[in-house]
Amino acid sequence: MSSMRNAVQRRNHKERAQPAERQKWGILEKHKDYSLRAKDHNLKKRKLSALKSKAADRNEDEFYFGMMSSQSRNGVKVAKRGEENAGGGGKTLDMDVVRLMKTQDVGYLRTVLQATRREMEGLEKDVRGQEVGVRITAPTPGGGRVVFGESGEDVVAVPVVAMADDEDDLADLEGMDDEESEAEDEEKPVVPMTKAEKVAAKRKRHGLEVKQNRLESLRDRAKKLSTALREVEDQRVRMSGKGGGVNKKGVVYKTRERAR
Repeated sequence: MSSMRNAVQRRNHKERAQPAERQKWGILEKHKDYSLRAKDHNLKKRKLSALKSKAADRNEDEFYFGMMSSQSRNGVKVAKRGEENAGGGGKTLDMDVVRLMKTQDVGYLRTVLQATRREMEGLEKDVRGQEVGVRITAPTPGGGRVVFGESGEDVVAVPVVAMADDEDDLADLEGMDDEESEAEDEEKPVVPMTKAEKVAAKRKRHGLEVKQNRLESLRDRAKKLSTALREVEDQRVRMSGKGGGVNKKGVVYKTRERAR
């Protein structure tokens, strides 16, 4: 009987999903996620309590010879340059190695700056094209007309006055009378937008705002990268002995520039 019971097709177990109205908050947290969070929280609590007890039970008369040469400011140990701050076990880097590291920094900054500028240029073109489309679809007090291209995606704004002039020229060429031309020049009533069109226009405006914010962040990033690149290049020039500066007499020397 057990073999027959196990052979029957059973319903697959499915975990409860996040409700549709809470999709913006991400994936629904399961019990295993809570267990991991709780274990991590309790581990941190135990570490903090152990550190507190260790600090409370320390010997105030403790002494080791490193205290003779170490310094502290407001209870915080201050290490000398070339020891803990160097990260190399008390070894200082050679000047050639530092120059090489600066060269690699310059190459990395240039690569990131070029990628940021390329992305910024493409986004600027996209934003300009979408801004034109948003302005055209919005109702204007002047009563402009919307003309779509052959592909159905290109939108061209044609003023009413310009189209009226073209129609007048065609009327003169075809020999049409004044009454017919006046009837054609009359503006057509504005057709109200449907609900689907309003939703599409709202989504388009939201997408445009997102791209504009992204463009502003890219411009800020490019500005900061340019500043960092100039600073690193100036450091490299000063390390090579060809840089500018101010001597003890107050004379300002400019950085030597490459011949153009």
